[in-house]
Amino acid sequence: MLAVKINKVSKYFKNNGARFDALKNLSINIQKGEIFGVLGANGAGKTTLLNCINGMLIPDKGNIKIFGKELAKNRKILEKMNSVSGETRFHWNLSANQILNFYCMLYKVPKAEREKRIKGLISDLEISEFMDKKFTTLSTGQRVRLVLAKSLINHPKLLLLDEPTLGLDPDIAIKVRKKICDVRDKYNTTILLTSHYMHEVEQLCDRIAFLHKGQLIDIGSVKDVKTSKFNTYKIIIDIKNPKKAPLQRMGFKVRGKQITKQLKHDQDISKVLSELVKGGYKIIDMEVKKPSLEDYFVKMLK
Repeated sequence: MLAVKINKVSKYFKNNGARFDALKNLSINIQKGEIFGVLGANGAGKTTLLNCINGMLIPDKGNIKIFGKELAKNRKILEKMNSVSGETRFHWNLSANQILNFYCMLYKVPKAEREKRIKGLISDLEISEFMDKKFTTLSTGQRVRLVLAKSLINHPKLLLLDEPTLGLDPDIAIKVRKKICDVRDKYNTTILLTSHYMHEVEQLCDRIAFLHKGQLIDIGSVKDVKTSKFNTYKIIIDIKNPKKAPLQRMGFKVRGKQITKQLKHDQDISKVLSELVKGGYKIIDMEVKKPSLEDYFVKMLK
């Protein structure tokens, strides 16, 4: 069974009488247990799509099925879902502990289980230092971690993450990413992720979809989408006593003791290194420069 089936979904808004199409005839299938990234520039339709999936918006055309059921006709599906957004706010006068307890009640977590579940989240996300503080006094990073803790209260089967590490210090962001992977592995949770941190997407996502002006223009694994746009990569090697003419015949560019060569994405680098060793060259250092997801993102927008 698919976790999410987005079938020919369109959504438009009106601003001063002018129509803006946020999503246009969008179709995407997301597998159960998958971490799926949604990429695109600001205004591409990423947040609109998440809001259609979580029921905050209703598509103007098409439909969305979650675990085989349409949310519009089966609101109980929401009990299996949760979300994180940079826009999430809680009552200013409630403490972090009160907020998590409130959501335990909202998601009908048994009273005997609540304390254990909250303690686990406090430990995993390292939020003990501000559990008694009011929401209004929390920093941006503390608020993001609290929102993430809230999103895991009900052990969701579908988790929507809209910029989940925005504003976090690097050490905490690393722990949050690890927690995201742990949640998927422990509960077989399907996760939809939007992020402007391309290294985060590369690290976490099984597949990605790239949206542009509300339309799907690319989909696949991170490796496959990059390969489709960049079919070569570069190796940079420092060698001892380079001989320019023989190295050039081998396809290298020579600059002092540094040589470079473009390889096809499926070319075996070990054969290139073997040729150098057989030629009597001593390799001092080597760097492999492959196109990043950031390179892909930039190229998709050109």
